[in-house]
Amino acid sequence: GDRAPPGLPAVTADTATGARAESRAGGGAGLCRPGVLILALAALGVAACAGSSEPSGGRFPDVITLGEGEVFPILTNHTLAVGVNRFSLMLADQEDSPLLGADVLLRFFDLTGEEPVLKSQADARFIPVELFFIDERSGKEKRYEGGNGVYVTRVDFDAPGRWGVEINVTADGTQLEPIPFQFDVLEVSPEPAIGDPAPPSRQLTLADVAHVTEIDSSFPPRPHMHEITVADALTAGKPILVAFATPAFCESRTCGPVMDTVMDPLYETYADEAVFIHIEPFQLKELREGIDRIPVEATAEWGLQTEPWLFVIDEQGRIVGKFEGIIALDEVETVLVRVLEG
Repeated sequence: GDRAPPGLPAVTADTATGARAESRAGGGAGLCRPGVLILALAALGVAACAGSSEPSGGRFPDVITLGEGEVFPILTNHTLAVGVNRFSLMLADQEDSPLLGADVLLRFFDLTGEEPVLKSQADARFIPVELFFIDERSGKEKRYEGGNGVYVTRVDFDAPGRWGVEINVTADGTQLEPIPFQFDVLEVSPEPAIGDPAPPSRQLTLADVAHVTEIDSSFPPRPHMHEITVADALTAGKPILVAFATPAFCESRTCGPVMDTVMDPLYETYADEAVFIHIEPFQLKELREGIDRIPVEATAEWGLQTEPWLFVIDEQGRIVGKFEGIIALDEVETVLVRVLEG
């Protein structure tokens, strides 16, 4: 494979915690940038074959001091694992404002050997979102001013361990200095992988509660997405869409948009052909009382550590699509249509 110069990416991301750090030869101290917007998003994943050229912009620097570059990347995947991943990141400027709609090329390096090896590269698609949530007490919608979004591509990691990505950004016609970034790839992800059987969860449904608001923080609620358990849906012989989202309490502020702009439109179009299920990932009673974020049983069964998540399951009960955080309607619809067309 093609090789990159020594001294690969100094900025690292721990995908298990979302932490960012300044790395030096021999180790470095953790350092986080300020910014409410950045922290909110960080709470929140077909590569082409690599060419023969080395990474642009000369060698990778030995040290990157956070805040000194034109753009800073934030990996929004909670975890990445061997196999096909939806790789997702946000770009922010020195003012902690999102960099929107840029042209981004991602070049992925295997760092597990003695020298970095360029394995694949792909253009990243920008997916915009307007972050908002419903204040459950007042029933009013609250919004962050301005738009936000992530850059997404598909990448296949063939080995666990340390990987790097070179982020090439062109914004407003200006090509910026390439940004090097490191991250960890797990052998197995905590949540189901593509091809895995869907956990047959028996979450609470309308039959188990006095009112839909006990299992749905949406405003207004979506009772039609709480009629059947995942376990029973798996016997129905239809594709299933399962969204783990808590619109009123979502720390990333992206649960509402996922339900409003992805699940609702798909339900309107495919309600007769697929089963749509919404699961609140945490116990709502405790959330409303301000006690704690206690995962429901289904959240633990699916191994989820963030929200929102959206899974597409085929008629055989296998995971064929998994999406975390900010999601575009057509990403999910493409997978669903492929399943429906067999």
